[in-house]
Amino acid sequence: MRIAILEDDPAEAALVQHILTGAGHACTLFGAGTQLIDALGSQRFDLLVLDWMLPDMTGHDVVNWVRSHLSAQVLVLFLSNRALEENIVLALMAGGDDYMVKPARRAELLARVHALARRLPAPQAESNVSVPTADDSIEVGAYRFNRILKQASLRGRPVELKPKEFDIAYALFRNLGGIVSREQLTEEVWGRDLVMTSRTLDTHISNVRSKLALKPENQVKLTTIYTLGYRLDSLDAAAAA
Repeated sequence: MRIAILEDDPAEAALVQHILTGAGHACTLFGAGTQLIDALGSQRFDLLVLDWMLPDMTGHDVVNWVRSHLSAQVLVLFLSNRALEENIVLALMAGGDDYMVKPARRAELLARVHALARRLPAPQAESNVSVPTADDSIEVGAYRFNRILKQASLRGRPVELKPKEFDIAYALFRNLGGIVSREQLTEEVWGRDLVMTSRTLDTHISNVRSKLALKPENQVKLTTIYTLGYRLDSLDAAAAA
């Protein structure tokens, strides 16, 4: 499943992501409610794992927005240190599908996620014909990406990227505004974990940053998040000036 994790505690966020990615899920981290809400405008997730207390709003506020603005079914699992029965009831009544008390325990978390996954519609049968969908292309400002053709362009001009560079760029733009961990990138791009001391990922990130000119002049900003990964943000014209 595609899972968004909303958690402002880096250690807890990393733990939850490690558990879920280890089970084969694609996870994106968010540290604030507004970041997640912004991302939901252009990205699709099957499950949201929400903390209750956040720097800018509550998990209650986030789930209210989700239920009011998103037509597609999105599952919500609250993961909070609020253990009182009244807190759990409030979260479920607000629109949560399940509730789990911190700290995240691997077996319980995976069991709850697996149970929630059974509520999702069955995937369409596979076909030998690959039909492009909205998920196969991304447009962010002056940037265009086509995943099927492995093509990238900036202001209509093609940008030559090697296959793994394209996959990294596509992952960053697909998760615009969210933190993409090093583990997630290496798993998606290389299909395995790299030795953490390896400079392979850093070299590819540097190439992507340079070739795509990921800088404020092009209304984007790529930030390295210490110990976590990378976050690509879209800047408005005023912020980029």
